[in-house]
Amino acid sequence: METVFISAILLIASLALVSNYMVRGIGGMTTSLRQVGMFLLNKAPAGLIDLFSDKPGSGSKTWLRFGMAWFFMACLGMFLGIWHRYDPTALNSLSSIGWSYDDGSMLTDYTGVFFSTALNYILVGAALVAISRASKGRLASEASASMVAVLLTASTVAVLLLPAIFSFITIANEASVLEAIQNISTLVVGSMLHIALLINVFITIGDREHENISPTTWFLVLALVAKVMAMLFAFFGELVDSTQTVWMAERVLTGWVPLALIFAAAYHIIPFTAGKPVWSESMQKTSILFLFITVPPFFLSSADAGEFLQNIGALLMTLGLLPLLAGSFNMVATAASNPERIVKSPGAFAATAAMMLLPIYAIGGFFTGMDTFVGMDKLGSMAHTVDTGFISTVGGLMMLAALFTSYPLIAGKKLAKANNAQLAVWFTLVGGVASTIAALMGDFTAYAVSNSGVEDAVASSEGFFLVSAAMFYLVTLASILAALSMIHTGRPNNPSYSDISVSSDIASYTLVEGSTSIRTLLGRGVGVDTTLHIGEIEEDDGGPSIIRVSAQLHNDEITEFPVPEELVMLAQFLKQSKQSIFEFFNAIDLDDSGQIDAYEFQQALMKSDIANLPPWEMGRLVSAVDLDGDGRINLPELDIMLAKIRNDILDSEEE
Repeated sequence: METVFISAILLIASLALVSNYMVRGIGGMTTSLRQVGMFLLNKAPAGLIDLFSDKPGSGSKTWLRFGMAWFFMACLGMFLGIWHRYDPTALNSLSSIGWSYDDGSMLTDYTGVFFSTALNYILVGAALVAISRASKGRLASEASASMVAVLLTASTVAVLLLPAIFSFITIANEASVLEAIQNISTLVVGSMLHIALLINVFITIGDREHENISPTTWFLVLALVAKVMAMLFAFFGELVDSTQTVWMAERVLTGWVPLALIFAAAYHIIPFTAGKPVWSESMQKTSILFLFITVPPFFLSSADAGEFLQNIGALLMTLGLLPLLAGSFNMVATAASNPERIVKSPGAFAATAAMMLLPIYAIGGFFTGMDTFVGMDKLGSMAHTVDTGFISTVGGLMMLAALFTSYPLIAGKKLAKANNAQLAVWFTLVGGVASTIAALMGDFTAYAVSNSGVEDAVASSEGFFLVSAAMFYLVTLASILAALSMIHTGRPNNPSYSDISVSSDIASYTLVEGSTSIRTLLGRGVGVDTTLHIGEIEEDDGGPSIIRVSAQLHNDEITEFPVPEELVMLAQFLKQSKQSIFEFFNAIDLDDSGQIDAYEFQQALMKSDIANLPPWEMGRLVSAVDLDGDGRINLPELDIMLAKIRNDILDSEEE
């Protein structure tokens, strides 16, 4: 059997095994393994781990901050690389310090490392934010997550500096020794550090506050498992000189992992901002399943295999478009459910734009990548141009989405300089697409000219590369704007989420008898200039009982706070079905406790065809109805909310 089949079977079996244990658990070994894992995370390596903070959110912020630094270096390196294609002598002055750019290949290689590292850091950080928010607001070990981020950066920097260090020393078999050290630093050390992160994620998932596993969690875990396995396959494949194993490992590291991380961030940022569930669960499952059993159309290299393997690879490449198209369409449809909020949020807008561009780059990558895969090379360097355009444009937009949405979330701050953030998104969108198109035109011209044999026409392609470099400079500017926005967001004087609602246009509120807090008032939309009226509970002679609500806010002038759309739809459903609130409540109170929890409310909305919300989105609905703050909904609370909706919204619409 071909070694690539053996490696693929081992890899898919590992993913299937991890998926099984994520769903079913590991039985009685859970407590013991958790204790061992926490010991390893909090105590190893002794002394070093104590240097890092274990405050909630510190680990995710470390990943995002390091990713921002790598993102800037990647954009700067990409700009210089494109400019070097226009003017190969532009960097010759660096030869005075011993650095030679004869053909720009070294700059291209370094830029690829920068972009892949930035993408890994920022999107992993964004996924960690989503997971921690669903698991008691923190990772199992924030200190371990920060330490892994620092050690990965140190390992990457060491690998990048090794060629320069070796240029000053002379040893036997210098090339082989350098390659061996780089493989150990990149693959072995990298896999061990990602295993530590994976353990951290597993324990965090075990502490989640609901049974369902979010799509972001699935994508992150499978991406980390695939990355660890691919690193080990690449290392041992190099040792035994198995080119097929190394080829497969490269496809995982450059295809599966970045795409999975892109979807992991998108499946959190877009539904969270839109306040809507994922549009299609079937498309969600399709994108998860098929992504990890097909060949992505990006960063392909020649297979150098027999006809049978090439046919299998071509088929898997064709199927590889399915998860990308399904995932991107699913996210765009989810964003379309609440376009106003998506457009106003720089992060969500960037993520939606990335999902809209992904199919275009995927189709372009399929045709150019197929040419490279089968070894024809009739399209010249177009495949490389599409790949770099994908990672810099789609990947760049997703990194901006994480920086503008996930970082403010984990920092507990309002996004600072939102206008600059929106401008950065437009710079990346316009600059990335225009740069890719100009570079493709230059590649096509250069290829056509080289085949024509007309040497005097070679210079005609230089203008395209000049335009490409000029347009990509917008992406470099976007990285600077993103860094400034990120820095100002984390500043102590930047308002937190709880401070944002202080300003209000609500003129007056009436408080009935009872007690409340300033935080509760601010959460309801009361501002510093709002007039508060203290009133008494009015007796109702027309009924046998009076429902008493302590410190419940009333407002006769305008709506107190935005009512979730699902509750408005529920009120409309009850009105159309002529069903009383009492009948509806009794039907969904499955345990006859007189109260309903988030799960019972979720099932009721789903069975009524009102909304199919995931468990992690039910908190905002429950909190909108829950007046006493016990985390559950009783009949009076639901009656008050729906009566308010009927009076303030439905009746006014009829008028």
